[in-house]
Amino acid sequence: DVLGKEAKGRRSIQMEKVTMLIWQFRDDPAVVQFMAQFVAKYTGSRDVFDGIEFYLPQLAHMIIHLEVSWDDAILERFALIVAQHSLHFALQLNWILQGAIEDYQPESASGEANPGYHPLFYSRCVKLLGNI
Repeated sequence: DVLGKEAKGRRSIQMEKVTMLIWQFRDDPAVVQFMAQFVAKYTGSRDVFDGIEFYLPQLAHMIIHLEVSWDDAILERFALIVAQHSLHFALQLNWILQGAIEDYQPESASGEANPGYHPLFYSRCVKLLGNI
């Protein structure tokens, strides 16, 4: 049950379960899209943001590293929707993406070739950071 127990007259979202379902079915865009839309319906609730912020590192990892050929950037759009509603989420995602850009950029700060350079991950991070 992804919906949790009632708290103060409303149900809360079990973000741990949502995150696990998204990870478990990460190769199925239909399931990921359904879960993202499901949580997006509840973005007005502070409880949802608390849960999303707690799992932000996992969500960011999935956005950056999922190597599936989907026609749609479902998780990216979901993260951008949440960032529009929560400045705290947007700032944390910004910091995670900046760190990932440093990890995957073509050159290190000293101008030498970066052995960890990954063009796909780098471009995903730059694109998402630009959209935040």
